[in-house]
Amino acid sequence: MGTIKQDLIPSTNSNRPGTPLTPTHITVHETANTSIGANAAMHAAYVKGQDAQNRQVSWHYTVDDRETIQHLPTNEVGWHAGRAGNAASIGIELCVNRDGNFAQTRASAVALIQHLMSELGIGVANVVTHQHWTGKNCPANLLNDWARFKEELSGGSNLPRRVRVISSQLWVYNRPDWNARYTIVNQGEVFTVDSALTVNGSTMYRLRSGLYITGNTQFVELLY
Repeated sequence: MGTIKQDLIPSTNSNRPGTPLTPTHITVHETANTSIGANAAMHAAYVKGQDAQNRQVSWHYTVDDRETIQHLPTNEVGWHAGRAGNAASIGIELCVNRDGNFAQTRASAVALIQHLMSELGIGVANVVTHQHWTGKNCPANLLNDWARFKEELSGGSNLPRRVRVISSQLWVYNRPDWNARYTIVNQGEVFTVDSALTVNGSTMYRLRSGLYITGNTQFVELLY
């Protein structure tokens, strides 16, 4: 998840009603916008604009593979999930832009939701889909893997199963130390993940082989 960037909808906007919210649920959406560049920053600009006001839509957070942006305080109602969903839940949109890394977006969303669950006292049973409230086919990708997503939220499987090297070449390490370079692996190679750890502030994965690899999504793709 990293740091949450605040870019709040202006209080004068008609799609920020200012209605008090005591959230009991978290509602997960996907933007359904696969356009290149349809990332969190683009949606942050959109939700402050005239079209979002005309359509009377707003939500609390947008997550992409690089950042998480907050649009509304968690104690204010957003318009994202019908009357009942709006009155009860925080809305989170996951970006699906085709130039993004949805696996990383998903991992960041898990981290955000876990943070909100802890901060607001919301149980995993009350993390629901947009479909739960309105019947809409949303979040379209996660609906196909919702049970596993809920398992990740519970801490049962918050790891990628595998990582694929996407840079031309990449070092792997023989111990959890960025100076412990062991050998070079090549683009397209896939490795099974055993566990994750943080080394000097950055994610490193221990591989089934006993070696270690970076978790930086500039260099590896996370496969769930």
